[in-house]
Amino acid sequence: MYRYTPILPLATLFLALFSILTLLHVYTYIRHRKTSIIYVILGGMCEIAGFAARIGSHYDNTAWAPFIVQGTLLLVGPLFFAATVYMMLGRAIRLADASSASRISPRWCTRIFVAADVSTLTVQGLGASLMGTMKLSLALVGEKVVIAGLALQVATFIVFLIAAVDFHVHMNRTSRTGNDAENEAWKKMLHILYALSTIILFRCVFRLIEYAMGNAAYLISHEWTLYAFDGVPMLAVLVLLFVWRPKEASTGVTRKVSESSDGEMGVVNSR
Repeated sequence: MYRYTPILPLATLFLALFSILTLLHVYTYIRHRKTSIIYVILGGMCEIAGFAARIGSHYDNTAWAPFIVQGTLLLVGPLFFAATVYMMLGRAIRLADASSASRISPRWCTRIFVAADVSTLTVQGLGASLMGTMKLSLALVGEKVVIAGLALQVATFIVFLIAAVDFHVHMNRTSRTGNDAENEAWKKMLHILYALSTIILFRCVFRLIEYAMGNAAYLISHEWTLYAFDGVPMLAVLVLLFVWRPKEASTGVTRKVSESSDGEMGVVNSR
């Protein structure tokens, strides 16, 4: 299973960090009651359970249960963060009040990409569970399923970013003057979307390369890569989502958008 013994201090540190950040998002949900924050919390809980399982593996790196738990949850946890990001594009379109500028309507934009995210989660979860079996043939099939799921996730993110950039370019060409508050709101939402998408996509590409190289390759056989290219980026996502957390709307435009958001990511207003 492992080609090393999981390091206890690292697993404990990341368990503590993810626990603190997840609790902060729980506090944010209690204050704002935004549905999208639930996905962030679920992703954080997956990370917490995953690193807790790695602590168990430190004491017994031949036990199957913690190996399967950490492998599955650390693999699929970021998909919940991705679902939150997918909601942001629909929110940006509503903030700009420019459904005609997007090739996909705000409502369907969220539905399509979140549905793709759920499909990816199912595929990767199935593959990870198969990799945790004691039969070599099933484990090899599981590895290929995980690779397919990661490839699907990368492809989904690329299509999503193309849709976001297409909307952004179109809006820059047709933006009306005299609406600085509105322009500031949707542009800020897109900038947040780009930052988070870049981090999550980087992590997904790493995971895809990691599994494609195989179990005996350098990336999987050295523990530091998991923390550097998966754990740290996901900590950054949780930090940024908390810093840019949904806030109460203070203008008529943002209130209007909030009332029709269907539980999507709330407006971030720095003023």
